[in-house]
Amino acid sequence: MRLAREFRRPDWRGMLAEISATEFMEWIEFFGEKPFMDSLIDAEFSNLTANIVTLISGKTDLNMDDFSLLSDRREIVERTDDELMLLSAGLIGGTRYGPTSG
Repeated sequence: MRLAREFRRPDWRGMLAEISATEFMEWIEFFGEKPFMDSLIDAEFSNLTANIVTLISGKTDLNMDDFSLLSDRREIVERTDDELMLLSAGLIGGTRYGPTSG
């Protein structure tokens, strides 16, 4: 599946059917030595970029998260019970469970 993803093929089963067992084993060995992972590649390049900018500019407060393309900087917002109840009122087809009155 990783190999199909790297070649941007949505049908990993079709791709697997098209290659021979020898080619498959060669790719397994290749992935064992040099993994293709987006997060790994992003971490390597963001670390390299941070080091280059630190070297050129002299700033020491930079880290690789400042240059990462995959980092998600959104903070998780804590919601109150009233906000959650108001949001759940808009869901269609759901069953609301709450304390029974009486």
